[in-house]
Amino acid sequence: MSQQVNNTLWALSRNSIFESNILKGEDRVDVAVIGGGFTGTSAALRFAEAGSNVALLEAEYSGFGGSGRNVGLTNAGLWINPEDVERSIGKRYGERLNDFLSAAPDMVYDLIDEHNIECDAVRNGTLHLAHSEAGLKAIEERAWQINARGGSVMLLDKAETYKLTTAENYLGAIHDMRAGTIQPLEYCHGLMKAAQNAGCKVYTNTPAMSIRHKRGRWHIKTPKGILIAERVLMATNAYLEHILPLIKRSYTPMHYCQLASDPLDDEKLKHFLPGKNGTWDTRTVMRSYRTDADGRIIIGTIGNIFMDNAPILTSWANKMIRETFPDVGPVNWTYKWSGRIACSKSYIPNIHDLGRGIYSISGFSGRGIAPGTAFGRAMADFILGRTNSRDMPLPFNTVKSVPFNKIREIYYETGSQLTRLFDHL
Repeated sequence: MSQQVNNTLWALSRNSIFESNILKGEDRVDVAVIGGGFTGTSAALRFAEAGSNVALLEAEYSGFGGSGRNVGLTNAGLWINPEDVERSIGKRYGERLNDFLSAAPDMVYDLIDEHNIECDAVRNGTLHLAHSEAGLKAIEERAWQINARGGSVMLLDKAETYKLTTAENYLGAIHDMRAGTIQPLEYCHGLMKAAQNAGCKVYTNTPAMSIRHKRGRWHIKTPKGILIAERVLMATNAYLEHILPLIKRSYTPMHYCQLASDPLDDEKLKHFLPGKNGTWDTRTVMRSYRTDADGRIIIGTIGNIFMDNAPILTSWANKMIRETFPDVGPVNWTYKWSGRIACSKSYIPNIHDLGRGIYSISGFSGRGIAPGTAFGRAMADFILGRTNSRDMPLPFNTVKSVPFNKIREIYYETGSQLTRLFDHL
């Protein structure tokens, strides 16, 4: 499937209207934000509310990339456990980052309320499902670590898990009420509109083609214009295309694919996540399940889609429904899509000070909504001078290449495709 065609459920079912506003000629601003996903729009909103002369450049429309291809789970924290975060970046920053991301879903829902963003927001909590005895031990350890740091997640046994999911073959779950689900593309677009209403200049269908520093300012060339800024925030994550290719060295591009059905009737929906929770499981090649506001069921897993009709993925999905949600019955998979993820070496985001007033953030490793929103705000506060580097939830670092990055990328994709191939047989 071409990544230049957004045939996602979220794009095709949206209510908002995306307007094209191409930069033509020259514009001068204090700050340029490149990338209109969760991080870029959150940062642009923060800059605009502070009274900065700020412009956002987006190559397509807000949320076209990974943000608008997201599962839509507003999870707290990262994929890795809190102790692993502290081990990776040290206890001081690790504790700070864990606290920062524990509260990140609150920021998402506060922004939704403050700016009246219509994005089907539900906060029933998410479920991390244990698919095996090893998975059960893993979630027990994860829950203990979260709660030892002030969290309040609940461990559910097999019966309690089944009551909320009606999913066969799961042994237990973590129920995290900090989190929930949204329509991710509408949320991202809502942040962009809020930034625009606060005074941000938003240029869509305007890719940044080149960037250079001269006479104390950054000159960002676009197909029909040029944006001149004193400071720049790069917020493209895995959709970095034309400029600053060195940033690509710091993450491995991965894919996550999803399928969504036609809306199901109420009887069928009784047998698919009746608790209306967003879920994912402990498999190495993870599966996610959720529903949307119209009663569609949405499932996902790691890996790319190479053909629009995705025959192997579709066959796998049908078998998964038969085995995991047998009472749902056959469904028609109307929507099939994938998106790119920037997976950092440590599964912890990277923030870079590239010198002379240009900064970047990337590597959310599939946890984009709440962390991206929170880090966009934090990066804006730093660039505005409201905080200093010592106050950031992560230390700034130089761009470091992921070792054997291409091999790592091939390993992830090949492993996910082979797993799906064998699973569907």
